Formats: sequence, structure tokens, C-alpha cells
Amino acid sequence: MPTLDQQTNLTNAIDAIRAAEKVLKQQIDAANDPATSTNLTNEFNKIDSLLSQLLQAQNLADDASFTNATAALQSHANTLKTDEAKIKRIVGDVKIAAEVISYITQALAFIAKL
Repeated sequence: MPTLDQQTNLTNAIDAIRAAEKVLKQQIDAANDPATSTNLTNEFNKIDSLLSQLLQAQNLADDASFTNATAALQSHANTLKTDEAKIKRIVGDVKIAAEVISYITQALAFIAKL
């Protein structure tokens, strides 16, 4: 069962990922170019996959399962780091791209503490 600190880190990571998703969703809805919309949707889906893993880990009561889940989360988080550069290229507005990256970076920091 996750400790209180682990639960807190999971909750904070979930909040950060949801904030990143919210900003990306706004960008998807505002995109005029189908290619940009598709690329943003692909990045959104990768982030959403991480959110699903976080939510599943949050509900695990078995220590062994939680340990396995956190290892998978950390592996997934490492691949998400490379996606940050893609998001910077896709999102035209530097300030908005920085906001999304900031949320992802926060989530990754919390995941690293698990």
C-alpha cells in the first residue's frame, strides 16, 4: 500500500498531468491546421496514458503491485521527457508550450519521488 508521501506525490502528479491535458486540449480545439491538431492529439494521448497509469497506481493496495506500477510509471515518465521537445515544436505559442512543459516537468518530479 502506498505511503502517505507516495499518495501525495501521486495526487500531485495527477493534478499536474490534468493541467497539462487541459492546456493541450485548448490548443487542439483552437488548431486550424489538421496536421497540428493530429500531432497535438497524439501528444495528448501519450500524456493521458500516463494519467491512466497514475490513477491505477493510486488505487493499488498490494505493495508488490504498487512497486511494479511505480517502476512502469518511471519508465513511462522517461519516454515522456523526449515528448517535451515535440510539444515545444508543435505548439506555436512559446508561452503556452512552456506552460504545458512546466506541468509535465512537475509531474515527472513527483513520479521520480515514488
